[in-house]
Order: sequence, then C-alpha cells, then structure tokens
Amino acid sequence: MQFSRKKSEDTDSIVEMTPMIDIVFLLIIFFMVAAQFAQQARLEMQLPQERGESLKDSQSTGLVINIRKDGAIILDVDSPPITIDALDEKIKLAISSKTAPWESLLIRADQNASSTTLNEVFRLLNKHGLSATRLATEVP
Repeated sequence: MQFSRKKSEDTDSIVEMTPMIDIVFLLIIFFMVAAQFAQQARLEMQLPQERGESLKDSQSTGLVINIRKDGAIILDVDSPPITIDALDEKIKLAISSKTAPWESLLIRADQNASSTTLNEVFRLLNKHGLSATRLATEVP
C-alpha cells in the first residue's frame, strides 16, 4: 500500500495591506481635523509684531490668557470675559488643585490693548509665584 503525499502548500502568511492603509488614512483625517479645531480655538486678535525668541522645538501650551483690544480677559474662546478678581480666584483654585499646567502659561495680548490690563495680569501672576511666562507675538 502506497500513501500519496499531499503537495505542500506555501505556508508563508500573506500580509493584508488594506486594513493598514485604512487606518493610516483615518489617522491622517483625524490629525487634519484636529489641526483645524486648534486654529479655531484661538481668539482672533492682532498680536504685537516682534522677532522674539525662535525656538527649534515647539512647546506645548497649558493655559492661555487672552487680553482683547478692549481690555477684556478671556481664558477660553467660548467663555465670557472675566475680571481680574475672577482670574485671581481661578489661579488660586488651579494652583491648589494642580489642574492646570502653569509652567507653560501663555499670554496673548492684542497690540492695541491697554498695557494697564497686561500689567495687572503680570502682577497677579507674580503674586502667585508665576514670574516666568511667555508672551505671544507675531513675526514681522
């Protein structure tokens, strides 16, 4: 009795590329949409034109304090303007609960804004020990 051997099939696994390509396209779409939302989350204002410090690596931004042309202080694009006393309370609360990354604080002040409001914000931050902040500018 003679047994016949079955032909050995190629057992190399074939890597399907279609799911991987789908995932790559979904990631590309996600990052494009996220970039659009990040641009829309910024308050429209004219920043002062200054060469400033050019950093090779972009730094993450924690809290952004916006000062509009009329002197209004805004923390979030969709939130109403707050007073300097309300900002003081928010800073006290955030520092005590460690909810906001205060090390990467950014101040965006309109170039036509009163320097009085900007100085009040700087005094308030200095009072809480936050003397190292960044001020946003546009490159001329």
